[in-house]
Amino acid sequence: MELFSISVNTRTDGEKEAFYRILSDKQKELHKQCRQLKFSFSASRDRVIWTCSGKLPLTAWTSSAEMVRRLVSEAAAAYILEEKEQDIAARLLLSEFEFNDNEESERVLQWFLMLLAKDDNPSGDYSQQRRRKLKDSIFVCLSESPDLNLDGFMTFRMQSYEQELREMAEYAVDEFMLDQQYEEFVSLLKYFVYFQEPLMPLVHVVHKGGEDFLLLDGSLRPIEKMRDEGLVMERLDQDMEFEDMVVSTLISVSPARMIIHTREPDLPVIVTLAHIFDNRAEVCISCPECSPFLGSLANDDLTFPAKRDYNN
Repeated sequence: MELFSISVNTRTDGEKEAFYRILSDKQKELHKQCRQLKFSFSASRDRVIWTCSGKLPLTAWTSSAEMVRRLVSEAAAAYILEEKEQDIAARLLLSEFEFNDNEESERVLQWFLMLLAKDDNPSGDYSQQRRRKLKDSIFVCLSESPDLNLDGFMTFRMQSYEQELREMAEYAVDEFMLDQQYEEFVSLLKYFVYFQEPLMPLVHVVHKGGEDFLLLDGSLRPIEKMRDEGLVMERLDQDMEFEDMVVSTLISVSPARMIIHTREPDLPVIVTLAHIFDNRAEVCISCPECSPFLGSLANDDLTFPAKRDYNN
């Protein structure tokens, strides 16, 4: 006797293969729990169906009907998350948020999908929460009816799962806008530096690790922050963070040439400094000036040139 079926419309052979693979893996676990169950796959054009049959009464099963529904719900949820989530996320984002143009919406969408992919691991809290809410909703549907149409379910019955996606979409939009504002401000600083007359011939920026920076003049003497006025400096001072303090001081002294000494040249703060000061800046990972502060670097550790130009 047929006990339940899971069906879905597929657009590609890849989706069909994923449906078969994911649900076949769950079949093995179901067989261990209840050997009386029989499974079969069938397809009609683009529609694929997974069917489970077994003997009644349920009291004769080695596992409860609830356990079987739980395992089936896990399989259906795994398929939706792997094959359908990106489409659902794109539809939700584009229908509920307004963007200036298609280019901006595409960039935010890619940002959103990147966050989903980054969170999609066994230890990801948001991923586990979405998976749990999806499984619970499918379980309720299977308790009400043994035949589950995933297309109908995705349209009408997964509000709690979509709410999780919606909250992540809101976070993605906020983060994207903050990132855009940051990029615009960095561009403003770069423009400001470009037209600023140099006040010091050389500045050494020694990055000792983390947020520990040392600013030295050409004679390797510490530099005190110089006050400067203007819109750019006011904005830096309004919401001062550590990175802003370093940038603010460097803009105040306006070096004609700046050498950033660091053992971590790919850190965002280093890349940002090099980008703001453009062709005035170069990055050094080992030289006589920085070795007393940062220690010597073995030749085997030099995986790239001792001085790096970020502008070429």
